[in-house]
Amino acid sequence: MCPGLEVAVCMRTGQMPAKRLCGVQGLGSAAGAGSPCEKACNPRMGNLAHGRALRTETACGRHAAESFCAYTEDTALRCQPPACGRCSGAHAGLAHPPAAMADSPFRRPRTWWQAAGDTPQETIRLDLEAAFYFTHLILVFKSPRPAAMVLERSQDFGKTWKPYKYFAANCSAAFGLEDDVARKGALCTSRYSSPFPCTGGEVIYRALSPPLAAQDPYSAEAQAQLKVTNLRVRLLERQSCPCLLPAPQAPPAPHYAVYDFIVKGSCFCNGHADRCVPVSGFRPVKAAGVFQVVHGKCMCKHNTAGPHCQLCAPLYNDRPWQAADGKTGAPRECQSCKCNGHADTCHFDMDAWLASGNRSGGVCDNCQHNTAGQHCQRCKPGFYRDLRKPFSAPDACKRKCECKEQVLGNPKVFCGMKYTYVIKTKILSAHDKGSHAEVNVKIKKVLKSTKLKILRGKRTLYPESWTNRGCTCPILNPGLEYLVAGHEDVRTGRLIVNMKSFVHQWKSALGRKVLEILKRDCN
Repeated sequence: MCPGLEVAVCMRTGQMPAKRLCGVQGLGSAAGAGSPCEKACNPRMGNLAHGRALRTETACGRHAAESFCAYTEDTALRCQPPACGRCSGAHAGLAHPPAAMADSPFRRPRTWWQAAGDTPQETIRLDLEAAFYFTHLILVFKSPRPAAMVLERSQDFGKTWKPYKYFAANCSAAFGLEDDVARKGALCTSRYSSPFPCTGGEVIYRALSPPLAAQDPYSAEAQAQLKVTNLRVRLLERQSCPCLLPAPQAPPAPHYAVYDFIVKGSCFCNGHADRCVPVSGFRPVKAAGVFQVVHGKCMCKHNTAGPHCQLCAPLYNDRPWQAADGKTGAPRECQSCKCNGHADTCHFDMDAWLASGNRSGGVCDNCQHNTAGQHCQRCKPGFYRDLRKPFSAPDACKRKCECKEQVLGNPKVFCGMKYTYVIKTKILSAHDKGSHAEVNVKIKKVLKSTKLKILRGKRTLYPESWTNRGCTCPILNPGLEYLVAGHEDVRTGRLIVNMKSFVHQWKSALGRKVLEILKRDCN
């Protein structure tokens, strides 16, 4: 149930409303009061017209005082004695400005807006400072409801408009449209265009009526229907109260008059916030008895960011951003990138995402502390890993291992080194054992082996050129793939790497060239 909404209608009309309007499934109830927003959540709903200026083309007595009369009917549809008065914008007690439609229906129950008497058509417009979720509209008329009107919305701050619903006593004659009384789902309805009751008649519109009401309110389809930046109601045809007048009285001239313009909605946060604050520069319009204003900037949760939580936070782009699931309650949080403490931001990369089997697509930006790689997972060239410190430490990478590499030039020189193994391998980690260093690798391809049985899979390389700084030559950076040619130590079963070894970062062309040299020149 929507507390306060039905009461507002009853106070104006003295009638029970035709139906309960509880908003959109998942919006009002996604998170209860005091919720920590652990699941899909949404800020509290309210009247979006509160704290904002309603605009109309005219107002009774705006330029000069006007007289008016209005009839109501009894149960036999006979006219009651007319209620007549004067309106004047120069006197607060006689003014009927647009703001009267958005004041408190509890503290100011007998205030209304009234159009100038000579106005055949009118427009009521609400301009919002940001995009909001709109769930339903309730108009409570003081005058008879229009014979024809249309509710429209904009999603681009008034540049373009689309109709939500047409309302007419005769949809075909007024708009050339079918009536949803006869055909469910039609764009026009005659339900709210009867002149009776002559005062207190309601016009009600729900933004997500069945079957759309069953959708996830944060889905793209639902957002296309719910998101608004502006609303306007165009009143196109007036009608008089057709109560039975005692002869020879003539009915008064028709006019438009509205008690309440209730725009139910909430801050637009994609299911990732339960509280909102004012948009920068927004200053609420004061209205009598109005203390609660629905604000438009989300206080984002679930590692999201942006005015509508429409982005992942700077270091949480390991997966594609998603709106929360309003049907299951799944929050669909943004996931942190694995940057080892060496980056402040990351971005999502679709190629990395697909290459990982849709598990991780985060690429760390501007790796700090002399690190490099997708996850800042290795020391950049010219720096070595200090194994005495965790890799997340800001000084884990130290400067100028200087190693002279073997160059692949004359094939006879390469063959003359009499390498006993040649492998393609990925460096997993390096460890300082005190008396020596060990490099854990994953062998991916064996191009040559002699006496030791070398299989694909995990193995350890033993660098001979080790120093107490933790530096190994040749340089083997974790995370990279290398072509390594070296010598076997048959006595210990170890694969040795030293300054005579040929170590170069793996490239397919290099692998083919070395394999060709092994077959053609080294036999």
